[in-house]
Order: sequence, then C-alpha cells, then structure tokens
Amino acid sequence: MNLIDKLIEIGKEVHSRNWVPATGGNLSAKINEERIIITRSGSHKGYLTVKDFVVVDMNGNLVEGDGKPSAETLLHATVYKLFPWVGSVLHIHSLNSTLISRLTDGQIVLEDYELIKAFGYKTHRERIHVPVLENSQDMEELSRLVRDVLTGTDKVVGFILRSHGVYVWGKDPWDAFVRLEALDFLLECELKLMGVRS
Repeated sequence: MNLIDKLIEIGKEVHSRNWVPATGGNLSAKINEERIIITRSGSHKGYLTVKDFVVVDMNGNLVEGDGKPSAETLLHATVYKLFPWVGSVLHIHSLNSTLISRLTDGQIVLEDYELIKAFGYKTHRERIHVPVLENSQDMEELSRLVRDVLTGTDKVVGFILRSHGVYVWGKDPWDAFVRLEALDFLLECELKLMGVRS
C-alpha cells in the first residue's frame, strides 16, 4: 500500500469518528527529505481520492498536483524539519481537542496513564506534554510559534491550536494514527476529570 492509499484509509477512519467535520483537518506523509504529500485545500477527508493530494517542498511550495495545498502545510513542514524521524503528520478537529483547548492555558500534562506507552515510552510514569497554542490565520507566524515551542523538546507528542484542533505525528501514517487515537482518548479522560473536579 503506497502513502496515498494509507492516507485515504486514515481519512475514512478519522471521518467515521467525526474527527474531521466538513472539510476540516489535513493529512500528510514525507516522501523524502525534500518532499511532502498532503491533502489539498477543501478536500473532504472521508471521501479522498488520489486527486485530493498534492506534493509540496519543505517550504510549502506546490511541486506536483492540481489545486492548492492545505493552508496549514507550513505547520506540517515545520514538524518534519524539527523531527527528522517523523514520516507522517495528522491534523484533526476532534471534539475533545477543540473543547479542552478552550479550558486549558499553556499546555496539557499527561501522566500515570497506561496509554502513554502508545507513544513509545516504557512506563506510564512518563510525563508527556501537549502545548496549547493560540490560533492564527497567519501561517508563517503560526509556523514560527510552533517551531519555537517545539524546539528542544523531547516529550511533546503533539500540539493543539486553540478552538481549532490537534496535530500529532509518527514514523509513518499508521504510527501517527495510533498516536492520534491514544492522544484523543487521553484528552477525553482529562476533559471528564475537569468536569468531576469542577
């Protein structure tokens, strides 16, 4: 199965979970150190075809394909540049990530959950972080913010844009999806704990 086929399958799955309503979200994979394949702007993730993908360089410039790259292509490229091991970046607008971003300042710290092992850690005792960043329509400014927040970090497993959604990455599309599924579950746990404590 090639990269596009894998992303199409993931698109169907995230759509079935209501994580990418309307044309929200974007999915990408690294072809090599210079090229990324990403969903084009306006594509519906539940009904993707080969034509819904474009190839861009690491600066977000269109290299191949019809249509406009996702508006958030620079954010994907920033993650690939910061973490050379990353092979896929997934962005969704799940209810859990959107709601928790409106209730949290700075970052979410996750600890003592068994599912933390889904991110490659050997013990649930690890403390992992999910920064919550202010959203912006200026993608260059936003990509600089993402770069500044993620630079030098080793236990950040994703980031959330306030009132927008979450970005998660992995070594390939399947690994990124597993991490995304784990993180969304953990965010739901935190949301429910907030309700219990209030």
